[in-house]
Amino acid sequence: MRKNIYLAVLGCLTICLMAACMDDKIPASSKAFIDQYFPGLSVVLVEMDDDDDGGKEYSVYLNDGTKIEFDLQGEWKMVGRKKTGVPSTIVPPAIWEYAKTHYPDGVITKLSKKPYGYKIEMSNDEDMRFTHQGKFIEKID
Repeated sequence: MRKNIYLAVLGCLTICLMAACMDDKIPASSKAFIDQYFPGLSVVLVEMDDDDDGGKEYSVYLNDGTKIEFDLQGEWKMVGRKKTGVPSTIVPPAIWEYAKTHYPDGVITKLSKKPYGYKIEMSNDEDMRFTHQGKFIEKID
C-alpha cells in the first residue's frame, strides 16, 4: 500500500515537472496567449514542426486536447478545440456572428489565420473562408 502511494506521488510530481519544462519551450507571448484564453489548462506537449510555407512552427497541446500552432515569434496561427469549440474571444466578432447566425447549433472547432484572412471549421463539418475583416468569402467543400 505504501509503495503504491509513493509511486502515485512520484508520478504526479513527474507530470508536473514535465508540464513546467514544456512551458519553457515556447515563447513568452505564446505562454501569455495560453494563460489568457485557456486559464487553468496546462501544456502537455510541445512539438516543433514545418509549416505550410517551409518555415518552422510550434504545435502546443493542452491537457484538454486543445491544439494551438504558433509561429517562431509566438503569434498564434491555428487553434483547434473539438470538445468545447474555440473560445469566442479569439474569433473575430464578425466571423463569430456569421457562424452563430447561419449555424446556431454548430460550434467553431478550428480557427486558422491564412494569407486571405481566416478559415474556420465547424462541428457540422462545414468549412468556410473569411477576409481579414471577417467578411464571408466562401464555403469549402
